[in-house]
Amino acid sequence: MKMSRRGWNNIIIFAVASMILIFKYVEMNEQTAPSEQAAVGQLLPQGATILRIELPEVVIERVGTQWRSEPPLERSVAVIDAWLHIQLEPWQDALGGAATSRSIMVYLANSAVPLELTLFSLGEQHWLTNWQGQLLSVDSDSYHALFPTMSSPDA
Repeated sequence: MKMSRRGWNNIIIFAVASMILIFKYVEMNEQTAPSEQAAVGQLLPQGATILRIELPEVVIERVGTQWRSEPPLERSVAVIDAWLHIQLEPWQDALGGAATSRSIMVYLANSAVPLELTLFSLGEQHWLTNWQGQLLSVDSDSYHALFPTMSSPDA
């Protein structure tokens, strides 16, 4: 059985329309997946690329494929990696009025405006707001990974 030219055109049109629908369906699933898995406890958006981070006592910025810090740090790559991947526990309680706060500016590759995060400290306890404004508890090991040259504010 032979197909006419019109028959072949209909098959091609149907195949292309089917492929478009499949690609759109896959694209929609990829876009909704990160929001469904909203990274609870992450400081920065998933897949973020840091260009510059201004911590209270140190500034780290990307220069080509290297990292430069002022004042110089031996492990600035480890600090950037910690900011991208560390998982912290959400904090539900209120902070006391005696807590001190410091701003942290994070410049990302896909954003014209920097993210402003806030570090709260009260004695030896620390909390950070993430990119979504959630308050997260920072344990001692995480604090030293995120803020390598900073001493405790009350020490």
